[in-house]
Amino acid sequence: MSDVVDERLSPDEAFELVAHELRFRILRELNEADEPLAFTGLQSRVGVEDPGQFNYHLGKLVGRFVRDGDEGYRLTGAGRRLVGAVFSGGYTSVLDAEPVEMDVPCLNCGAPMSARFRDDGITIDCDDCDMIFSNPEIPPGVLEAHSRDEAPAVVDRWTKAYLHVQTYGFCPYCDGPIETAVVRPGDDLAADWFDGERFDVRVVHRCRRCHHRVDSLVPFAVLAHPAVVGFHHERGVDLRKTPVWELDWFRSGVATLANDDPLRFEVPVSIGGVTCTFTFDADLDVVDERRVDAGERENS
Repeated sequence: MSDVVDERLSPDEAFELVAHELRFRILRELNEADEPLAFTGLQSRVGVEDPGQFNYHLGKLVGRFVRDGDEGYRLTGAGRRLVGAVFSGGYTSVLDAEPVEMDVPCLNCGAPMSARFRDDGITIDCDDCDMIFSNPEIPPGVLEAHSRDEAPAVVDRWTKAYLHVQTYGFCPYCDGPIETAVVRPGDDLAADWFDGERFDVRVVHRCRRCHHRVDSLVPFAVLAHPAVVGFHHERGVDLRKTPVWELDWFRSGVATLANDDPLRFEVPVSIGGVTCTFTFDADLDVVDERRVDAGERENS
Protein backbone atom coordinates (compact mmCIF):
# COMPACT_ATOMS: atom_id res chain seq x y z
CA MET A 1 0.00 0.00 0.00
CA SER A 2 1.34 3.44 -0.95
CA ASP A 3 2.12 5.94 1.79
CA VAL A 4 1.23 8.87 -0.51
CA VAL A 5 -2.10 7.73 -1.98
CA ASP A 6 -5.30 8.05 0.04
CA GLU A 7 -8.32 6.42 -1.62
CA ARG A 8 -11.34 8.68 -1.08
CA LEU A 9 -13.73 6.83 -3.39
CA SER A 10 -14.02 3.25 -4.50
CA PRO A 11 -14.21 2.70 -8.29
CA ASP A 12 -17.91 1.85 -7.94
CA GLU A 13 -18.59 5.09 -6.07
CA ALA A 14 -16.65 7.14 -8.62
CA PHE A 15 -18.65 5.75 -11.55
CA GLU A 16 -21.90 6.25 -9.64
CA LEU A 17 -21.11 9.96 -9.26
CA VAL A 18 -20.95 10.50 -13.03
CA ALA A 19 -23.66 8.02 -14.05
CA HIS A 20 -26.30 10.74 -14.49
CA GLU A 21 -26.47 12.38 -17.93
CA LEU A 22 -26.80 15.86 -16.41
CA ARG A 23 -23.57 15.45 -14.48
CA PHE A 24 -21.58 14.70 -17.59
CA ARG A 25 -23.08 17.79 -19.24
CA ILE A 26 -21.72 19.79 -16.32
CA LEU A 27 -18.28 18.27 -16.78
CA ARG A 28 -18.39 18.89 -20.53
CA GLU A 29 -19.33 22.57 -20.16
CA LEU A 30 -16.60 23.15 -17.61
CA ASN A 31 -14.13 21.45 -19.92
CA GLU A 32 -15.08 23.79 -22.77
CA ALA A 33 -14.95 26.94 -20.64
CA ASP A 34 -11.87 29.14 -20.90
CA GLU A 35 -12.14 30.21 -17.26
CA PRO A 36 -13.94 29.21 -14.03
CA LEU A 37 -17.72 29.61 -14.21
CA ALA A 38 -20.05 31.09 -11.61
CA PHE A 39 -23.04 29.00 -10.48
CA THR A 40 -25.59 30.86 -12.62
CA GLY A 41 -23.36 30.93 -15.68
CA LEU A 42 -22.70 27.21 -15.46
CA GLN A 43 -26.39 26.49 -14.88
CA SER A 44 -27.29 28.51 -17.98
CA ARG A 45 -24.73 26.74 -20.16
CA VAL A 46 -25.90 23.30 -19.00
CA GLY A 47 -29.52 24.31 -19.69
CA VAL A 48 -31.23 23.40 -16.41
CA GLU A 49 -33.97 25.76 -15.23
CA ASP A 50 -34.45 24.36 -11.71
CA PRO A 51 -31.57 25.71 -9.54
CA GLY A 52 -32.31 23.13 -6.83
CA GLN A 53 -31.97 20.20 -9.21
CA PHE A 54 -28.84 21.71 -10.74
CA ASN A 55 -27.26 22.37 -7.34
CA TYR A 56 -27.93 18.77 -6.28
CA HIS A 57 -26.12 17.25 -9.25
CA LEU A 58 -23.31 19.79 -9.19
CA GLY A 59 -22.79 19.05 -5.50
CA LYS A 60 -22.24 15.37 -6.28
CA LEU A 61 -19.30 16.31 -8.50
CA VAL A 62 -17.67 18.93 -6.30
CA GLY A 63 -14.63 17.65 -4.50
CA ARG A 64 -13.45 14.89 -6.80
CA PHE A 65 -14.29 16.03 -10.33
CA VAL A 66 -15.12 19.71 -9.86
CA ARG A 67 -13.40 22.33 -7.71
CA ASP A 68 -15.40 25.22 -6.21
CA GLY A 69 -13.05 28.18 -5.76
CA ASP A 70 -13.33 31.91 -5.20
CA GLU A 71 -13.45 32.53 -8.97
CA GLY A 72 -16.06 29.86 -9.67
CA TYR A 73 -16.28 26.21 -10.66
CA ARG A 74 -13.62 24.41 -12.70
CA LEU A 75 -12.62 20.84 -13.44
CA THR A 76 -10.09 18.99 -11.33
CA GLY A 77 -7.44 16.85 -13.00
CA ALA A 78 -9.68 13.80 -12.46
CA GLY A 79 -12.55 15.62 -14.18
CA ARG A 80 -10.45 16.45 -17.23
CA ARG A 81 -9.22 12.88 -17.50
CA LEU A 82 -12.80 11.60 -17.36
CA VAL A 83 -14.01 13.96 -20.07
CA GLY A 84 -10.94 13.21 -22.15
CA ALA A 85 -11.59 9.46 -21.94
CA VAL A 86 -15.10 9.97 -23.33
CA PHE A 87 -13.97 12.40 -26.03
CA SER A 88 -11.31 9.90 -27.17
CA GLY A 89 -14.19 7.95 -28.70
CA GLY A 90 -13.36 4.66 -27.04
CA TYR A 91 -16.79 4.47 -25.40
CA THR A 92 -18.89 6.04 -28.13
CA SER A 93 -17.39 5.34 -31.57
CA VAL A 94 -15.79 2.65 -33.70
CA LEU A 95 -13.44 2.72 -36.67
CA ASP A 96 -15.03 1.79 -39.97
CA ALA A 97 -13.39 2.41 -43.35
CA GLU A 98 -12.02 0.64 -46.39
CA PRO A 99 -8.39 -0.50 -46.16
CA VAL A 100 -5.64 1.93 -47.13
CA GLU A 101 -3.18 0.58 -49.69
CA MET A 102 0.17 1.96 -48.55
CA ASP A 103 2.77 3.06 -51.07
CA VAL A 104 5.58 1.33 -49.17
CA PRO A 105 7.03 -2.16 -49.54
CA CYS A 106 7.02 -4.74 -46.78
CA LEU A 107 10.45 -4.84 -45.11
CA ASN A 108 10.20 -8.62 -45.03
CA CYS A 109 9.26 -9.51 -48.60
CA GLY A 110 8.84 -6.30 -50.59
CA ALA A 111 5.12 -6.72 -51.29
CA PRO A 112 2.69 -3.82 -50.69
CA MET A 113 1.42 -3.16 -47.18
CA SER A 114 -2.07 -2.15 -46.09
CA ALA A 115 -3.75 -0.48 -43.14
CA ARG A 116 -6.95 -2.31 -42.20
CA PHE A 117 -9.58 -0.84 -39.91
CA ARG A 118 -11.51 -2.73 -37.27
CA ASP A 119 -13.91 -1.48 -34.59
CA ASP A 120 -11.26 -0.85 -31.96
CA GLY A 121 -8.03 -0.44 -33.89
CA ILE A 122 -5.94 -0.62 -37.04
CA THR A 123 -3.74 -3.39 -38.38
CA ILE A 124 -0.79 -2.56 -40.61
CA ASP A 125 0.35 -5.71 -42.36
CA CYS A 126 1.74 -7.19 -45.54
CA ASP A 127 -0.61 -8.45 -48.23
CA ASP A 128 1.68 -11.35 -49.17
CA CYS A 129 3.70 -12.65 -46.21
CA ASP A 130 1.06 -11.81 -43.56
CA MET A 131 3.65 -10.10 -41.39
CA ILE A 132 1.90 -7.76 -38.93
CA PHE A 133 3.95 -4.62 -38.27
CA SER A 134 1.48 -2.89 -36.00
CA ASN A 135 -1.84 -3.94 -34.52
CA PRO A 136 -2.82 -1.45 -31.82
CA GLU A 137 -6.17 -0.74 -30.25
CA ILE A 138 -6.64 2.95 -31.00
CA PRO A 139 -9.35 5.23 -29.60
CA PRO A 140 -11.34 6.44 -32.63
CA GLY A 141 -10.95 10.03 -31.48
CA VAL A 142 -7.27 9.84 -32.45
CA LEU A 143 -8.31 9.87 -36.12
CA GLU A 144 -11.13 12.44 -35.98
CA ALA A 145 -8.98 15.22 -37.42
CA HIS A 146 -7.36 13.03 -40.09
CA SER A 147 -8.38 11.54 -43.41
CA ARG A 148 -8.41 7.81 -44.15
CA ASP A 149 -5.19 8.09 -46.17
CA GLU A 150 -3.44 9.77 -43.26
CA ALA A 151 -4.30 6.92 -40.89
CA PRO A 152 -1.05 4.89 -41.29
CA ALA A 153 1.17 7.83 -40.34
CA VAL A 154 -1.10 8.67 -37.41
CA VAL A 155 -0.99 5.05 -36.24
CA ASP A 156 2.81 5.13 -36.36
CA ARG A 157 3.04 8.25 -34.17
CA TRP A 158 0.35 7.07 -31.76
CA THR A 159 1.95 3.63 -31.35
CA LYS A 160 5.33 5.18 -30.60
CA ALA A 161 3.79 7.44 -27.96
CA TYR A 162 1.82 4.52 -26.50
CA LEU A 163 4.92 2.34 -26.15
CA HIS A 164 7.06 5.25 -24.99
CA VAL A 165 4.83 5.72 -21.94
CA GLN A 166 5.43 2.09 -21.01
CA THR A 167 9.21 2.42 -21.34
CA TYR A 168 8.95 5.01 -18.58
CA GLY A 169 7.10 2.47 -16.43
CA PHE A 170 3.50 3.67 -16.65
CA CYS A 171 0.41 1.86 -17.90
CA PRO A 172 -1.29 3.80 -20.73
CA TYR A 173 -4.70 2.69 -19.43
CA CYS A 174 -4.62 3.02 -15.63
CA ASP A 175 -1.23 4.71 -14.99
CA GLY A 176 -0.22 1.73 -12.88
CA PRO A 177 3.34 0.39 -12.67
CA ILE A 178 4.59 -1.47 -15.73
CA GLU A 179 6.95 -4.41 -15.50
CA THR A 180 8.93 -5.14 -18.65
CA ALA A 181 10.46 -8.49 -19.51
CA VAL A 182 12.46 -9.84 -22.43
CA VAL A 183 11.05 -13.31 -23.11
CA ARG A 184 12.17 -16.36 -25.05
CA PRO A 185 10.00 -19.27 -26.21
CA GLY A 186 8.79 -21.27 -23.22
CA ASP A 187 9.28 -18.48 -20.66
CA ASP A 188 6.44 -17.98 -18.18
CA LEU A 189 5.40 -14.66 -19.72
CA ALA A 190 5.84 -15.78 -23.32
CA ALA A 191 2.70 -16.06 -25.45
CA ASP A 192 1.64 -19.59 -26.42
CA TRP A 193 2.11 -18.82 -30.13
CA PHE A 194 5.69 -17.64 -29.63
CA ASP A 195 7.65 -20.66 -30.88
CA GLY A 196 10.92 -18.97 -31.85
CA GLU A 197 10.44 -19.57 -35.58
CA ARG A 198 10.35 -15.87 -36.51
CA PHE A 199 11.77 -14.25 -33.40
CA ASP A 200 14.50 -15.18 -30.92
CA VAL A 201 13.12 -12.81 -28.29
CA ARG A 202 10.04 -10.67 -27.67
CA VAL A 203 9.33 -7.93 -25.14
CA VAL A 204 6.33 -8.04 -22.80
CA HIS A 205 5.01 -4.99 -20.95
CA ARG A 206 2.53 -5.87 -18.19
CA CYS A 207 0.71 -3.63 -15.72
CA ARG A 208 0.77 -4.81 -12.12
CA ARG A 209 -2.50 -2.98 -11.37
CA CYS A 210 -4.92 -3.64 -14.24
CA HIS A 211 -2.91 -6.49 -15.84
CA HIS A 212 -2.99 -4.81 -19.26
CA ARG A 213 -0.39 -6.56 -21.43
CA VAL A 214 1.46 -5.64 -24.59
CA ASP A 215 3.54 -8.18 -26.49
CA SER A 216 5.96 -6.14 -28.57
CA LEU A 217 8.43 -6.61 -31.38
CA VAL A 218 11.94 -5.87 -30.09
CA PRO A 219 12.50 -2.98 -32.55
CA PHE A 220 9.45 -1.17 -31.12
CA ALA A 221 10.66 -1.76 -27.56
CA VAL A 222 14.15 -0.32 -28.17
CA LEU A 223 13.19 2.44 -30.60
CA ALA A 224 13.11 5.10 -27.87
CA HIS A 225 16.42 4.10 -26.29
CA PRO A 226 18.76 7.15 -26.27
CA ALA A 227 21.54 5.22 -28.03
CA VAL A 228 19.22 4.18 -30.86
CA VAL A 229 17.66 7.65 -31.13
CA GLY A 230 21.11 9.25 -31.12
CA PHE A 231 22.45 6.99 -33.87
CA HIS A 232 19.54 7.97 -36.10
CA HIS A 233 19.83 11.66 -35.21
CA GLU A 234 23.53 11.70 -36.10
CA ARG A 235 22.54 10.59 -39.60
CA GLY A 236 19.67 13.01 -40.07
CA VAL A 237 16.82 10.63 -39.25
CA ASP A 238 14.15 11.98 -36.89
CA LEU A 239 12.42 8.96 -35.37
CA ARG A 240 9.49 11.11 -34.29
CA LYS A 241 8.61 11.84 -37.92
CA THR A 242 9.88 8.74 -39.75
CA PRO A 243 7.40 5.83 -39.88
CA VAL A 244 8.93 2.54 -38.78
CA TRP A 245 8.25 0.97 -42.19
CA GLU A 246 10.68 3.47 -43.72
CA LEU A 247 13.51 2.17 -41.50
CA ASP A 248 15.41 -0.46 -43.48
CA TRP A 249 16.55 -2.31 -40.36
CA PHE A 250 13.07 -2.55 -38.79
CA ARG A 251 12.03 -6.07 -39.74
CA SER A 252 10.98 -9.44 -38.39
CA GLY A 253 13.74 -11.36 -36.63
CA VAL A 254 16.16 -8.42 -36.51
CA ALA A 255 16.87 -9.13 -32.83
CA THR A 256 19.00 -12.23 -32.30
CA LEU A 257 19.87 -13.95 -29.05
CA ALA A 258 23.59 -13.57 -28.31
CA ASN A 259 23.75 -15.13 -24.85
CA ASP A 260 21.39 -17.00 -22.52
CA ASP A 261 22.93 -16.34 -19.12
CA PRO A 262 23.16 -13.47 -18.65
CA LEU A 263 20.62 -12.72 -21.34
CA ARG A 264 22.00 -10.65 -24.20
CA PHE A 265 20.45 -9.93 -27.59
CA GLU A 266 21.70 -7.95 -30.54
CA VAL A 267 19.92 -5.49 -32.83
CA PRO A 268 21.81 -4.32 -35.94
CA VAL A 269 20.71 -0.87 -37.08
CA SER A 270 21.85 0.24 -40.55
CA ILE A 271 21.61 3.79 -41.89
CA GLY A 272 23.37 5.15 -44.97
CA GLY A 273 26.00 2.42 -45.17
CA VAL A 274 26.86 2.41 -41.47
CA THR A 275 25.69 -0.44 -39.24
CA CYS A 276 25.66 -0.16 -35.48
CA THR A 277 24.96 -3.41 -33.66
CA PHE A 278 23.50 -2.69 -30.24
CA THR A 279 23.72 -5.37 -27.56
CA PHE A 280 20.94 -5.19 -24.97
CA ASP A 281 20.52 -6.93 -21.63
CA ALA A 282 17.36 -8.20 -19.94
CA ASP A 283 16.56 -4.66 -18.72
CA LEU A 284 16.73 -3.26 -22.28
CA ASP A 285 19.91 -1.37 -21.42
CA VAL A 286 22.66 -1.10 -24.05
CA VAL A 287 25.76 -2.94 -22.84
CA ASP A 288 27.78 -2.80 -26.06
CA GLU A 289 27.88 -1.04 -29.44
CA ARG A 290 29.82 -2.06 -32.54
CA ARG A 291 29.89 0.16 -35.62
CA VAL A 292 30.92 -0.93 -39.10
CA ASP A 293 31.09 1.31 -42.18
CA ALA A 294 30.15 -0.54 -45.38
CA GLY A 295 32.98 1.22 -47.27
CA GLU A 296 35.58 0.24 -44.71
CA ARG A 297 34.33 -3.36 -44.74
CA GLU A 298 34.62 -3.54 -48.54
CA ASN A 299 38.16 -2.16 -48.46
CA SER A 300 39.35 -4.45 -45.69
